[in-house]
Amino acid sequence: MQFLKILTLCFLLSACVFGTSQISKFYTLTSESSPSISNSYKSFVGVMRVQLPKYIDRPQIVTQNKNSPEIVISEYNRWIENPSVLTTRVLVENLSTLLPSAQIKINQYGLEQFDRIISVEVIKMNAVLGEKITLEAWYTIKNKAGHLLTRQKFDDSVQIGKSYDDMASGYSQLWKKLSQQISNSMIKSNGAR
Repeated sequence: MQFLKILTLCFLLSACVFGTSQISKFYTLTSESSPSISNSYKSFVGVMRVQLPKYIDRPQIVTQNKNSPEIVISEYNRWIENPSVLTTRVLVENLSTLLPSAQIKINQYGLEQFDRIISVEVIKMNAVLGEKITLEAWYTIKNKAGHLLTRQKFDDSVQIGKSYDDMASGYSQLWKKLSQQISNSMIKSNGAR
């Protein structure tokens, strides 16, 4: 009986030592360098946390199979933090570069008196590796009294390679384009109170 226990223990230890497990990889979005759009825009801007569909707002990276409605949730390819946090941070960084004279921060608690409040609701954030990624979102800009100044749709896609690195880079490009569109809308609405 003692021999069987030792043999079982050796078997389990050898499975741990010689067994293979896949190593998780972690990805992030990056703010994209771009020239400023306006040095004269000086509002105090609060950015609400980006709203994403629940199935996307998870650490595991979600992709879609080509020509199929099947969604793939990767356990081994993950975002470094939830995409709603990543996209909000990247949006703030991009807007700060595009409008360097503005003071732009995340509106975490809603206690500060911002001149403008930006909110983004993502409808689709879809990746097909080796094909393209798509970002479809509505954004709103409100004044400090909460009156709607503009509500516009953003819908764009970029071609990507087959890797998750390509996917993360493509999403960063799309968030740069969305940031540029929001910046232009903010400048146009600057005269509105």
